[in-house]
Amino acid sequence: MKLDIIVPTYNESESIIEFLKTLKNELKKIDFKVIIIDDSTDNTPIIAKKYCKTNNIKNIIIHRSNEKGKGSAVNLGLKKLTADYAAIIDADMEYHPKYLLSMVKMLKNNDLILSLRKRNDPIYRKFLGYCFKQFVKLIFGFNFDTQSGLKVFKTKFVKNLDLKSKNWVFDIELINYFYKNNLKINFYNINYTTRKCGKSKVKVLTSIQMFKDLIFLKFKNN
Repeated sequence: MKLDIIVPTYNESESIIEFLKTLKNELKKIDFKVIIIDDSTDNTPIIAKKYCKTNNIKNIIIHRSNEKGKGSAVNLGLKKLTADYAAIIDADMEYHPKYLLSMVKMLKNNDLILSLRKRNDPIYRKFLGYCFKQFVKLIFGFNFDTQSGLKVFKTKFVKNLDLKSKNWVFDIELINYFYKNNLKINFYNINYTTRKCGKSKVKVLTSIQMFKDLIFLKFKNN
């Protein structure tokens, strides 16, 4: 089994080594490659490249200085896929790599596996999350957590996919692509953990931007 893992990063110098170390330990029985698309202003890509070289981790590390956005980073990562199976995961350890192998095994009978998060958020995030989920349900009809940052899928179905979403709602565009093409989507329950180091990139203003991006995405898909 071969697996390509897309990892969009932005200033994760404090967590990238733990992430890569954990990834290697959890996937030691399979052939995997990390594809890090980095928009950092710190030394995240330098640390990642050195650690991968020292620990014999196959890698593609691309640092971008002019283009930003998680969606555009994932879109570039999709263009670099060569394995039969692929994953998208964040490097902040909020999504533990221990779930990857079990999720990939589910692709034997599915095309896309989405992680469903069990999480304990503060009240304001629960409220924003609920509102966004209802908005997604109203516009796209998805009645589940679309924003979980851990997904696995068969690479052959995204060969010609070009994501239009540059920022946070790329998840919905990706899911909608599988849905519109009548591909089989399934779910895997995970425990979501709060990052131990570094700073979250999601702010209150991020939620407002996500609502705007969602409306833009809907018009793009009509």
